[in-house]
Amino acid sequence: MNTQPLPRRSLSLWFQVVVACALWGAGPTAVRAELKVATLHPLMTDLAKQVGGSHVSVTGLMSPGENIHQFSPSSSDMAAARSADVVLASGKGLETYLPRLRSTLGSATRIVEAGSAVPSIKISAKDALFVCCPQHAVGGLDPHWWHSISGMKKAATFVGKEFGKADPANAKAYQANAAAYGQRLDALSAWAKRELSRVPRSGRVLVTGHAAFAYFCKEFGFRSLPVAGLSEESVGSQYLAEAIAQIQKNGVRTIFPEQGNNTRAISSVAKSASVGLGRALIADGSASEATTYEAFIRHNIGAIAAGLGGGAS
Repeated sequence: MNTQPLPRRSLSLWFQVVVACALWGAGPTAVRAELKVATLHPLMTDLAKQVGGSHVSVTGLMSPGENIHQFSPSSSDMAAARSADVVLASGKGLETYLPRLRSTLGSATRIVEAGSAVPSIKISAKDALFVCCPQHAVGGLDPHWWHSISGMKKAATFVGKEFGKADPANAKAYQANAAAYGQRLDALSAWAKRELSRVPRSGRVLVTGHAAFAYFCKEFGFRSLPVAGLSEESVGSQYLAEAIAQIQKNGVRTIFPEQGNNTRAISSVAKSASVGLGRALIADGSASEATTYEAFIRHNIGAIAAGLGGGAS
C-alpha cells in the first residue's frame, strides 16, 4: 500500500471536498429555506408571487372564485398559516376572522395586511349616488382597495419591505421585484386609461350590484350607484324604484351585475329602466378565470369600456 503523503495541492483539494460535503449534509442550517407565505385572498396570492419571486413558497388558503365575504379558514387552513413565516392578508377589515387567526399564531409568524399601504375610502354621498342605501353603506370603510391600480403598486412596495423584514438575506431582491412589478402596473394603468377614454365624462356612472367600486371610481373619474351596500344585502322595492329613477336621470346606458352574486335585483332594475345589462364584473377580486391581478383588471376595464363607451378594442 502506498503510504507516501499527499502533495500539498491534493491535500487542499481533499479539504475543500470534505468541507463541502459537511455543509451539504447540514441541510437547512447551511442554506436558508425559502420564505413560506400563506395568503388569505387570491389577489394576495398573485401579489406574493410577484414580489417574492423565486425566494418564496406561496400557499393560497382561499381558492379563486370563493366568496371573500363568506370565507372562513378551516382547521387545515389554520395549520398552514401557523407553519408560514408570513401570512399575507388584504386588510381593511375584509378578513373579519383575522383577530382570531392572529391569536392562534406564534410570534414567529408575521401578519402583513397589504391594504394598510393604501389610503382608505369611506362610502359617502359625495362619491356615490345613494338613495335609501346610506343607512347601511355610507360611512362604512370600503375594503375593496385592489380596484385601484395605483393602490396595488403601493401595496407591492409595502409587501416587498415586509418580506425583507422576515427574510433579510433577500431584502434587496424583494425590493427589486416590487419595483419591477410597479413598472408593469404603471403600464397596466396607462392601458386602462386609454380604454376608459372611450367613455364620455357625462356617462361615467357605474351601476353595480353592491358598493365595491369606490377605489375604481376615484381613480378613473366615475361615480358609483350601487344597488346594495358594501356586502350582498337585500334591498327594498322603494330603493329599487329610486335607483331606476337615478339611472334614467343620469342617462346610464348599461348597468353591471357581479360574478358570484345574485343578479335578480340588478336584472330587474335593468329591465325596468330599459337599459342594457353589461358583462358581469369581478367585484371582489376572486374569479376562477382571472387568477392574476392583471387578468382581473383587464376583465373589468374591458367590460366597463365596452358597456359604457362602445365596442371592445
